[in-house]
Amino acid sequence: MRVSKEPEIRKREMIDTAMKIFAWKGYEGTTMADIAKAMNVVPGLCYRYFKSKHKLYLEAVSVYAKECIVPMIAIMQKEEISVNKYLEQFSTCFIARDGKEKYHDFFHGQGNDMFNKQLAITMCDALTPYVTEFIICLNKKGMLHVENPGDTARFVLYGEIPILNDETLNSEEKADKIMRLIRKIMV
Repeated sequence: MRVSKEPEIRKREMIDTAMKIFAWKGYEGTTMADIAKAMNVVPGLCYRYFKSKHKLYLEAVSVYAKECIVPMIAIMQKEEISVNKYLEQFSTCFIARDGKEKYHDFFHGQGNDMFNKQLAITMCDALTPYVTEFIICLNKKGMLHVENPGDTARFVLYGEIPILNDETLNSEEKADKIMRLIRKIMV
């Protein structure tokens, strides 16, 4: 029996299913037929929404990156608190979520370094305008005195990647290192 779903719901279902199978079988070992079978649909339906496995994957990365940055954006949108309070909230948020992300197993799986780096860059790209605007707002309020907010935002965001991916550090150590560096750069 065919089950009809709204296009966005079906698309999201395909993304979630694909990411589970990618985590289990690896990206290269997964086919669109595998994804369709797991969803109990015909492969043609998957191709109707995504022209290829690669297009599906790119959409999954984009969706996942946007979901991952929502809590950070929410913190930046809070009404005036001190810079140190903002940094404490970023740190607490990171520690609470690190390793518990929806697709963590895939992006942090053995041999998936390239996928992890792609996700990190996608997240940084998505966050840059928000962090730039955040720095501009804090400058206007006199809470920061950063000369070039855009460059500073990019430097901080992209500079965090090696620390975030350092598996020798636990979440608290990663957050502590990053916050100490941010304080030296911006505060």
